[in-house]
Amino acid sequence: MKLYLHLLVILNFLFLNVIFSQEEISKYYTTDLKGNISLEMEINNLESNNGPIYIRILDENENPVIVGTSLVDNYSTKISFDSIYPGRYAVQFYHDENQNGKLDLNLIGIPKESYGSSNDVKPVLGPPKFEKMLFEIYENKKIMMKPVN
Repeated sequence: MKLYLHLLVILNFLFLNVIFSQEEISKYYTTDLKGNISLEMEINNLESNNGPIYIRILDENENPVIVGTSLVDNYSTKISFDSIYPGRYAVQFYHDENQNGKLDLNLIGIPKESYGSSNDVKPVLGPPKFEKMLFEIYENKKIMMKPVN
């Protein structure tokens, strides 16, 4: 009976650990920045609630400084990052509706899943121009974006 109770406690702990670790994955982000500015982002007009949004913030030299995911609810998502230094950044995102961990492309390289960037830059005969995505942040900021397709 004592062994049964111990096994039940261990299984319960493992079950709860799996549930909480899945929740954390949807909000996880990495950053090496240690600044004091927060950036809130809202992405609207998504085509479905399936799958996560993958987001990355790049510095002005196109180096990724933050990578994160966010769940979609009511065809939109919100995510915020803190510890950002003042400077110029660009945001890129895509909606991984089929949850395969990558942006799916058609035969000629056009994305089949929703994607977008800061300043809602639209592509013209190729990927959007990085310079047009850049924005400045010197204090806490909120930006709103929507997919281009």
